[in-house]
Amino acid sequence: MKLFQTILTGILLATICGVADATARHKFVGWRSLCAAHSYPVGNRTLPQPSLIKNTQFAATSASRQDLTAVNYRNISRLALTLETSEFLAQQPAAIPSDSGGEILQQLTECVAGKIPNSQQPTLEAIQAVSMECVLRVVILGLDGKVRPDANSRMIALLKVTGTTLPKSSSQGQASVKLTQVADSQVFAVPVTFGGQQRNFLLDTGASNSIVDSQITQQLGLAGTPIPSDILAYFVVGNDCSKVNATLHSLPPLAVEAAKVEGLNGMGLPQTSIPGNASGVLGLDFLKGFDVVVNPQSMQLQLLPPSNPVAGAIPLVGKLGVMTAQAKINGQGPFTFLLDTGADAIVLSQRVANSLSLDVANAKTVEVRGFCGNEIAKKIKLGRVSLQKHEVTELDGVVLENKVLDLLGVDGIVGQNFLTRYQQHWRFGKVNELGFPEEGSLVLKHTKN
Repeated sequence: MKLFQTILTGILLATICGVADATARHKFVGWRSLCAAHSYPVGNRTLPQPSLIKNTQFAATSASRQDLTAVNYRNISRLALTLETSEFLAQQPAAIPSDSGGEILQQLTECVAGKIPNSQQPTLEAIQAVSMECVLRVVILGLDGKVRPDANSRMIALLKVTGTTLPKSSSQGQASVKLTQVADSQVFAVPVTFGGQQRNFLLDTGASNSIVDSQITQQLGLAGTPIPSDILAYFVVGNDCSKVNATLHSLPPLAVEAAKVEGLNGMGLPQTSIPGNASGVLGLDFLKGFDVVVNPQSMQLQLLPPSNPVAGAIPLVGKLGVMTAQAKINGQGPFTFLLDTGADAIVLSQRVANSLSLDVANAKTVEVRGFCGNEIAKKIKLGRVSLQKHEVTELDGVVLENKVLDLLGVDGIVGQNFLTRYQQHWRFGKVNELGFPEEGSLVLKHTKN
């Protein structure tokens, strides 16, 4: 399953570097070490380009178990405020503008200062970990532990107060390629040229950022920033992230035939953590630059020049880098569902299952394998699932007891066992300051059986 796909990772590094620049009076000099790998303009300074992390969730439904991978962690990690704490903590915070961005910046610096004792000279890794945690808690999450409804606007306010401009990716060309189906799954793989070689990536609208096998990033010599396991654990399925080595990277160009995107940031993961034995995941950071047409009957993917969202289609709303739509379950709702070509099945949160009075207690228990190990889910049968006029009956689904869905503020995931009934034409609107589309549209046309 892929969730979150979501929050900001790359912008975090970018923003953090901007924070460091804007708060130089606090001696945030350590940021140079963290930001050394890449550069982009911030005011009149050159700062490093962040690596956006992806949120990815993959739910594979088979007769006996579900594969569910969730890394919707999207862009959180790199907002790592890298400070030289011994000097920073010794001083009183200077006045920061009282606007919302200034208040957020003040809270962020206080959070970092409060977590590193004056007496310690922490390692860069320790500073990164504390900074990521503070960004998560101060900027992204509310007091209830869920993603704040205004998380996007808070990130944007922080960018503005620090004078940071994020790098933008560029898309060109178009493509028409054959899809292959991942074994024991309804998820598709697409041939992607990366690092001079063609490799199979999962086609994943539920991933805000693309993912690459970490062995490939090592072979290409890509500099990376580690993601602390306790931070990753916020956004993934599985009960043990301590053995998952995830890193953030600025990626070389990715291409599907002549459709190419440059300037992407992504996450490196061990191949054993990527569903379907694929070499990577092609996320919405790549796909948003094109009209995406998926024909499950002919197993064909088209990437076309972008066009504006259309009236009369299913309206899509961007949420931290992924696209959501209003869905009804068994005639009730609407509920906010993530639309995810990287998830095999419909996924419901425990909260929504309770509101629908589903008999989850007596449902079959299945094992769900995520990026960080196994968790328990319940297999259910849904009478009706509908997106506007498009309705599918008697669909298998799973109820996820993990709190990831609630944390992200979505009610569930519409996966491939719904989407592959239709030819799909995805369109994406203009991106916001964070690089995410805020709206889009989806046209569905029944395929012939």
